Amino acid sequence: MTTATTLSKPTGFRAVLDATFKISERRSTISTELYAGFLTFLAMSYILAVNPAILGDIPGMDGGAIFTATALAAAFATFVMGVFGNYPVMLAPGMSMNGFFKGLLFSGSVALLWHEALFGIFLSGVVYLIFSMTKIRKTMIESIPEDLKLAITASLGMFIAFLGLKNAGIIVANPFILVSMGDVLQPQVAIAYISLFVALGCMVRDIKLATFIAFICSMVLTVLADLFMGTSNAAFPEQLVSAPPSMAAGFGQIFNFSHMTAEKLFDLLFVVIIFFIVDFFDGLSTIVGVGRDAGIIDKDGKVPNARSALIADAGGTVVGTVLGTTSVTAFSESGIASAQGAKTGLAAVTVAALFLVSLFLYPIFSMFSTAIVAPAMITVGVYMIGRLGQIKWDQKESRIAAFFTVMFTVLSFSPANGMAMGFISYAFAMLAAGKGKQVHPLIYGLSLIFIGYLVML
Repeated sequence: MTTATTLSKPTGFRAVLDATFKISERRSTISTELYAGFLTFLAMSYILAVNPAILGDIPGMDGGAIFTATALAAAFATFVMGVFGNYPVMLAPGMSMNGFFKGLLFSGSVALLWHEALFGIFLSGVVYLIFSMTKIRKTMIESIPEDLKLAITASLGMFIAFLGLKNAGIIVANPFILVSMGDVLQPQVAIAYISLFVALGCMVRDIKLATFIAFICSMVLTVLADLFMGTSNAAFPEQLVSAPPSMAAGFGQIFNFSHMTAEKLFDLLFVVIIFFIVDFFDGLSTIVGVGRDAGIIDKDGKVPNARSALIADAGGTVVGTVLGTTSVTAFSESGIASAQGAKTGLAAVTVAALFLVSLFLYPIFSMFSTAIVAPAMITVGVYMIGRLGQIKWDQKESRIAAFFTVMFTVLSFSPANGMAMGFISYAFAMLAAGKGKQVHPLIYGLSLIFIGYLVML
């Protein structure tokens, strides 16, 4: 690809863009940044269908309002990241976060209503925002062992994949052995299998749009099945473009405390803690990973504009919950932008603009059911489980913590339970091994809180 060093000095508006985003300084070009942003938007646009499909099943939450909140929150956070952080990192309501939120409510892990739990996520975003502006963030980064962070991320991937397998009908309930395989001859199940394996083929061929392709393949096959087999799995929109759906059902509902009681305060505190931990480390790891791929971060790990980047991440969650959606986080699909040569925030600003345009395409995204988006969810899980390979399995303490985190997340259908057991088992294993002094006091404090949560549960 032609680099900025072989081009004449930009003038006019191009010069303003070049100076604002340091495009020439980082050896990129405006066209590279725009193209990389466009491809990345395609890769992560599935969230506009998946987020309403997942959260829309929760009583009281409206799919149309969630769609608008998703697009606006993604546009806001990604724009702030691009302009102030100057990173080619894109943000949107996280796939693991929406599944986490749904599992938390449906499993009975907390006694909160949806808007009360969303208020807890809002508070976690505020805490994240405060920590991002202080030196406390360094303490947080160093306090939790890397292997435990990796196990939490991988367990969230397995959970979202399990949810996708369930929604597709690939995995179904069984009264004798809890779960079993679904009927592959059912059109919905067959379509999910085909779409999933198309995506897996793309993954092994290093085609970066695997998740998007799974999403599109599932949609096309569902439409064809509906046309030729009369399955009625697709709801065709009468128009392709319309005004964005109203956010009235979700906007500002987090400040509705009419049903909040003293008994719910511990549940609220628990939501704040677990979402803060997941959001903080998930966002940080993605920012660092993409920054290294883009050549912005050196081998020593020094993160330029770290405060601005983390503020964009935290601020997205604060704004997103007010709008009516779950935690906003940095998307791993941002790696597509760096792979295409993007090195500046102009790619992120491009994605933010495309999210605003997508607000008027709700009729298209609204036709996707949880079954249609299931293959995309499973594909995301396949990507996230790769973190397991980075865990030091030869260290017994890490192995124990990872095992408990993953197993309890999936088998209890609750990432909160998995995280609780991960922290508790790690603290216990380190004490039993005579390495208690190597554990940060914060780990012990969180373990005690998690024990209290399990007792109350």
